[in-house]
Amino acid sequence: MGSLLAIVVPLGLGAAISPTLFALEVLVLSGRRHPVARAWALAGGAAATLIAFSVLGLTLLQNLHAGRHHRSPADATVDLAAGVLLALLAARALHPRKTAAESHHDRTQRRLADAPTILFVGVGGLGMLVNFSTLLLFLPALHEISRSSVSLAGKGAAWLVLLVITLLPVLIPVTLVVMLGRRASALLGRLNTFVVGHSRPITITIEVLFAVVLIWKGIAELS
Repeated sequence: MGSLLAIVVPLGLGAAISPTLFALEVLVLSGRRHPVARAWALAGGAAATLIAFSVLGLTLLQNLHAGRHHRSPADATVDLAAGVLLALLAARALHPRKTAAESHHDRTQRRLADAPTILFVGVGGLGMLVNFSTLLLFLPALHEISRSSVSLAGKGAAWLVLLVITLLPVLIPVTLVVMLGRRASALLGRLNTFVVGHSRPITITIEVLFAVVLIWKGIAELS
């Protein structure tokens, strides 16, 4: 279990570095109408997307491992593919044009003021769905869980840890507001200013770092 978490937790932390989702959650919390309820709805939508992605991903990965009791080239392919796609995302982020996640954030910002609370579930779900770097790091973590030799309960615990870590960008802001009330506003404002101002360098750094790690890991598995 410990060795599984040693792989899953770093991937989860990489997946959790999502400036766009964090900024979106802070934006919702700065609104005047039901900010906490809307923020929880957004977090719930993001969680629903990850759960659906987990079900689909684990189903496909279990089929990949069916009948195998050792690691195969197909296992390495998952890491290599994720690494290459992360590298492509990093190269794409160097282009001045907005990414899909940034475009979603801008469109959402214009429509949030008068939207019903239930709509924020969809906002969170779509926000996670277009957050490609998060999903590309979440998938290799699912891969490690699916092929691990730990018990089913252990795999479930590892998946839950991965889910919670990945959702930190939307869980931390609303939790701070619930615990600290208005005192959280100044802290979130400063964090949001930093995150928004450095979102591209942060994203590119994470994508390049994990692209190198996953490609190296995939090549090592082929040798």
